[in-house]
Amino acid sequence: MDKKVIFQRLGILLAYPMAYTYVRLIFNFDDVSLMGPAIFNGKLTVALTYPVFAVIFILVNEIIRRGRRGVSGLPSKETVFWYIMTFLAGMTASIGPEMELSVFAMHLCGVYSVLTSNGLLLGGKTSGFIPADLIHGFYVKSFAGFPNFIIDWCCFKKPGEGTDESVAKRKNYIGAVIFVAVMAVLLIISVSFMAAIDEDLGMFFEDVFSSIGAYFTELEIYEIIPRLIFAIPVCFYLYGLMSRSAKSDGGREKRFASWLTGFMGKGKTASAVIVYIAAGVFVLAYILFFVKRLAYMIGGFAGDVPDGMLVSHYAREGFFELVGIMAVNMCVYLAIILFGKADQKCRFSLPAKILVTMLMVESIIFAVTAMSKLGLYYSIYGYTPKRILAMWATLALGFAAAMTVLTVHRGKPHFRAGVIFTAISYIAICVLSAVLVVIGA
Repeated sequence: MDKKVIFQRLGILLAYPMAYTYVRLIFNFDDVSLMGPAIFNGKLTVALTYPVFAVIFILVNEIIRRGRRGVSGLPSKETVFWYIMTFLAGMTASIGPEMELSVFAMHLCGVYSVLTSNGLLLGGKTSGFIPADLIHGFYVKSFAGFPNFIIDWCCFKKPGEGTDESVAKRKNYIGAVIFVAVMAVLLIISVSFMAAIDEDLGMFFEDVFSSIGAYFTELEIYEIIPRLIFAIPVCFYLYGLMSRSAKSDGGREKRFASWLTGFMGKGKTASAVIVYIAAGVFVLAYILFFVKRLAYMIGGFAGDVPDGMLVSHYAREGFFELVGIMAVNMCVYLAIILFGKADQKCRFSLPAKILVTMLMVESIIFAVTAMSKLGLYYSIYGYTPKRILAMWATLALGFAAAMTVLTVHRGKPHFRAGVIFTAISYIAICVLSAVLVVIGA
């Protein structure tokens, strides 16, 4: 039999078990043994719930991809990277500071890895279209591929099946099924009569059926049946995502990316003067803030706290506002890209380069200031999950600001580097969180 057909059939057969595993593991929040870190004798034990599903998800996707596309080579380096990130995100769900955030990250990486493995990214690779890529995977491919689980069963047909000759030779299995069912009922009746006559035989069957009853009672059928039912739409969704992606040649994605690029280009109507004034207002506002609050900005580095203010209050005051300002600055940059006029190669003019660079440098200063306040607070009050997540968010925004400066001056997007750094740094921060738990920080 052709290997492609074998993979096609295997992918369909594994789809429902994968879906049931997802429902059993992901939605079983009452089972404490399946999730969350635990420490025994100073050693951290990692729950295998999410990484196990991540591995199953990756294997099934590769099987379906090979069956539907007929590929036989190894996945691309980018695909392998996102497979690894899917697994690591699942692993960090039990050791990271926030389980829900890690599970969400695992879903993002999983869907993105399916698109990457089939070459369906709108930008051809990781790019600024990543939000559209994820929407495309989570909704368009998945729900459009819902019928694929039924349609793809045609791979089980034998060559030539469907012709008049094959229909004539096809056996009727309904009669055989009815015959076996009737014989089974008659056998049960016959055994019950014999058990009523022979006491030893009756006790034997009573023990057997009581053991079977106890087994099914321990299985908690009232929980299994809802999972079996709910796994059906999950199966259609997951298989639909993988099968629909594997069957796509990427032509529709290229057309949509072209349309999206043109649509975004139509918004570039703001004149250079308006862009300069708007960006200049932000730059000037931050300069005035730096001058007025110089002591506030450097207090975290020197460990000096303003008179009359507690260290805890000073360390917390303004931290999230500083992070918020950094996020606003990134939105300002995106607004300039979307609405500001540019040359044919979308390059910035010299004044725009200077203003955007100043804006991003100010963002980096805000990031360093926020990190100093967080470091001061951490040195006094120690580790908490929220503090280490705040550290990661600040670091990611600071890195994004630095990549923006490079993009403006080089004329080459560095969005991909930002996404990769964000993913890797999150895994690293989760590992650091687990280490801090172990050492009791």
